[in-house]
Amino acid sequence: MLNAQEFNLAVHQIIQAVPSRKVITCGHIANLLGVPNQARRVRAAVNFITHTTPPVPWHRVVSTSGVISVHGSNAQQHLLEEEGVKVSIGTAGESRVHLNQWGWFPDPGSVKIMGTAKGLEDELEWGA
Repeated sequence: MLNAQEFNLAVHQIIQAVPSRKVITCGHIANLLGVPNQARRVRAAVNFITHTTPPVPWHRVVSTSGVISVHGSNAQQHLLEEEGVKVSIGTAGESRVHLNQWGWFPDPGSVKIMGTAKGLEDELEWGA
């Protein structure tokens, strides 16, 4: 099991790997980390990462249903739209992205997080 620092670093590494014009969900990051029931913990890590330097493309992380952040000044929506991701308004008035078009969901078997509990290294290995 990853401690808090290792978990945050692993989330950071995955976010860095998300291609431009794509989004990943908190739930999928949790799956990649082997903790499928901890999407809220991923969201907390993303919220922490938004304040780091150098900047991380945190705006590419959305809720498991595709809803984007409603906090602040719509920075997430603005950054996604700058990349060309179309943000739409859902039936309840929420801003969201269509995951079938914009989602990036690598197979958990294709992602190896280096080190795990033995000490996380600074990179991910992405299989072919």
